[in-house]
Amino acid sequence: MADGIERTGARARVSFSADDEGKRAVERYWLWYTLVWGSITGVVMLGGFAERWGDVPSLLFGVSLALGALVPPFFLAPASEREKSFWDRAAAQLGMLVVLLAFGLNYTQTPFFWDVLHMHYGFQATWTIQNNPIFLYFVTVAYFSTYAALLAITFRAMRRTLPAGLSFLAYVLAPLAMAFLETALNANPFMTSLFCYDDLPLMLGFGTLAYGVAFVFALPVFMHAKEGRRFPPLVLAGLLCGALYADLITLDLLRYHVAPHLTTVETGANGLRDYEGSCLELPAHLREDGR
Repeated sequence: MADGIERTGARARVSFSADDEGKRAVERYWLWYTLVWGSITGVVMLGGFAERWGDVPSLLFGVSLALGALVPPFFLAPASEREKSFWDRAAAQLGMLVVLLAFGLNYTQTPFFWDVLHMHYGFQATWTIQNNPIFLYFVTVAYFSTYAALLAITFRAMRRTLPAGLSFLAYVLAPLAMAFLETALNANPFMTSLFCYDDLPLMLGFGTLAYGVAFVFALPVFMHAKEGRRFPPLVLAGLLCGALYADLITLDLLRYHVAPHLTTVETGANGLRDYEGSCLELPAHLREDGR
């Protein structure tokens, strides 16, 4: 099977090829790196640095986190991986997919999050795309490296434990669980000067569904990378772009046919530093400056 799982009766046996070994090495590193980028981000966010930083320090922060996710797997790969050409390595293919997913979703989903889910950012960066700070594109690479590893591990566990006739549900349950976990963890009272939702129950319910759909479409691409049937890098990139387009169509359907029954859709909303009338709190240093 594509994910390296072979079933015998009611039991499952997992077999790994040389390609699988390289992929597992990347996933293990990304799980370990979660502790690094999580600790650094916690200091930056909770220490008040992100409330004061402008474009250059914010971008340096984001690029550093992204490089920390993408570069070390090349040097920590097993010997069988280091003998391959660059684009045939698991680190290259998985890194490419994470970058495409992070950049793609930042671009396509941000307007939906502004207009429908009423998200707000308090970052002081002014270099933006669709009012979304550019440095967050790079920060998301680190986030999504963790998500990719957790999704793969959760998916494989579900495929082993679900009944054979229901194993396809892993493609849906694992991504939705990941989306809910991220939303719940980010919804904390310590970050309301940087990030918040006006209607948290809406985000935890409808928002989890809307956000999780992207991972539902992307997960099969990640699971096929370096496993089962081998796809060239350009084909993998094309498949992921197709997943992003499918997600964009789904978001439009949700925006126009579902969201109006649940909330007020504000077309063209800008959730960056819109302190007045939102859940976003004015940072202490701006209150002190009288701004």
